[in-house]
Amino acid sequence: MRVADRRPAEFECEYHEIDVTQPFSNTGTVFRDAIAVVFALPENVAVNSIPWVTKYVSAEVVFIPTCSVQGPFYKAMKAATPHQQFVGVNPMFSPKLSVQGRTVAVCVESTEAAQSFIERHLLGAGMKIRRMTPTAHDELMALCQTLPHAAILGFGMALAKSSVDLDLVAEVMPPPMRTMMALLSRILVNPPEVYWDIQLENDQASFQREVLIHGLEQLQENIAEQDYERFKNDLQNVSKTLGKRLNTGAVDCQHLFSLLN
Repeated sequence: MRVADRRPAEFECEYHEIDVTQPFSNTGTVFRDAIAVVFALPENVAVNSIPWVTKYVSAEVVFIPTCSVQGPFYKAMKAATPHQQFVGVNPMFSPKLSVQGRTVAVCVESTEAAQSFIERHLLGAGMKIRRMTPTAHDELMALCQTLPHAAILGFGMALAKSSVDLDLVAEVMPPPMRTMMALLSRILVNPPEVYWDIQLENDQASFQREVLIHGLEQLQENIAEQDYERFKNDLQNVSKTLGKRLNTGAVDCQHLFSLLN
């Protein structure tokens, strides 16, 4: 394995100190005999590095972006090198967690295509894979990542404006508050560019934030007008949307709250 980065890797490998946004000349040796190039970079950096990489590799080399949003990279790659092999990989879990049994979203041009070597490797390591096109991936991630992250970040911004002593909050907070604090803290200990890219780069992100804002506005109206019936109907509509997942979700929450006790 060869790594090109501005700082050395944390594992043993052949390391090349290169800023991929401004690569110097004669860097072709980085790609000698390569069968795949993994773009473990923020979305805009990954996209901007495509012209550099395509100068040194053939169309048979597989491009593997690990971006949280896959559409922009895929479109830029197709514009630069239409026949390039492509398999996008987006783990649906933090790298700090065990990989066993966890799902990885795999982006391919055709979900009917033969299984790639990276998919076989992921399966062999104990992970699950779910294939989808880059467009379908980004639509799904807008719901699964952009929406919950936006809700958590909004909670954090509201928390920062509170005058209540957080030591007192920590002493008495019930499990839902503790869960939200844990989710917020998880985001804050990670690099902010990860969450910025999730909000900025996904074409569907703005829609999900608008829906979230509308939901809060609707709740505000229900309370301001003391309209309990509409409030109850709104909750019933959400319950119908969840369907059979309502009970399994409640069980998951019970397990989570038990762990936080």
